[in-house]
Amino acid sequence: MSDFETPIGFEDCWPPYRSTCKAKGGASGGLGLGRAGGRREGEGGRTLPTDPASGPKRPVLSTEDKARLARVVRRAPEVVVKVSVPAKHDKQGNPIHVNRSTEAIRVAAHLSYISRNGKLELENDRGEVASGRAAAAAVFREWMDKHDEDRANGMATDRTRITTSMVFSMPGEVSPEVVRDAVRALAEQEFQGRHDYVMALHTDTHHPHAHLTVRTVGHDGAKLALRKADLQHLRDVFAQELRQRGVEAESTPRHARGIPRRGEATPVYKIRQRGGKPLADARIRREVEAELSQNAGRLREQPWDEAIVQRRGRVMAAYAAAAAALAQSADAGDQVLARETQRFVTRLTDTSTRRAAIALSLSPKVRSFAQDGDRQAPVKGDLDDAGRCQSHDKRPGRER
Repeated sequence: MSDFETPIGFEDCWPPYRSTCKAKGGASGGLGLGRAGGRREGEGGRTLPTDPASGPKRPVLSTEDKARLARVVRRAPEVVVKVSVPAKHDKQGNPIHVNRSTEAIRVAAHLSYISRNGKLELENDRGEVASGRAAAAAVFREWMDKHDEDRANGMATDRTRITTSMVFSMPGEVSPEVVRDAVRALAEQEFQGRHDYVMALHTDTHHPHAHLTVRTVGHDGAKLALRKADLQHLRDVFAQELRQRGVEAESTPRHARGIPRRGEATPVYKIRQRGGKPLADARIRREVEAELSQNAGRLREQPWDEAIVQRRGRVMAAYAAAAAALAQSADAGDQVLARETQRFVTRLTDTSTRRAAIALSLSPKVRSFAQDGDRQAPVKGDLDDAGRCQSHDKRPGRER
């Protein structure tokens, strides 16, 4: 990159590059991922200060950002990585207290589930592959023995979860073997030599997916505690491994794709899949009805409402800056990508949320009010010279 070029950053769209550092402190409790050391100048669609003697610098995109931008605007399939949350209540509704006994029951049931009661193969961190009930039982006994050793050595307590379970899946027509190989490569990179783990491939659903179950306490005593940044990192690695195997895959956060609403919880999603009506729907509807009746037909302003709009404005500004830079390129492919990016930006103005959708469905009177007061992210004319989002009038609030 020359002295007359300034990089266009996408920190407001997707996370910066994170290296994978194997070493981690015993008290960190995380994956040990190398975090980026902060925002570089010019990142996030912001303009670098220029030297008056040299004149304005020409904005450019890095090769990696250009490739990722192309996948985003062309809507490449997004990988899915979920962490399975242990149940807090049993089937009778009684609370489950975490201790060695309840954890033993949970781990045994989980290993039986991912191996389909011994019908599917389990592959461990040593590369050993085995199937059958005896194989799952052997893993269970080995991990319970290690858990008891950790408790005796003070590296675990009665309330320590024995395992952390993840699910990796990819929508679309993807070979199950490719999914398995990608997850195997990810597990080797992120956990091998530090944590015990087993993986199993499931092909009996709409999309092939792999279960990766990791023993929470590592070989050095550090406990695995996956946070939001760690999950995004795992998505990035999973997508990269799939691309290396010829599968078009992406791992952007939902705000980079113009999706303002969070995904549904897995139990709610499964109930809806079976044709049922989740109790959460009726509860949220009652809350919205009560709020509208108590607030003269308006949804109250929430702290995150303006934040959603402001973030969407920054995302749109970054994409608009990228489109403008690509349009100046002599390369025909860059110019095509510039037009695609511009069209993509025009579809990012909606920031409505689930509560707003419910309010719109209640009555014609409410629909009229909500449509009149609907929030939208700023379009190009709403950005100041520095590419920042200008202030907006306060509108009826919406919950995430």
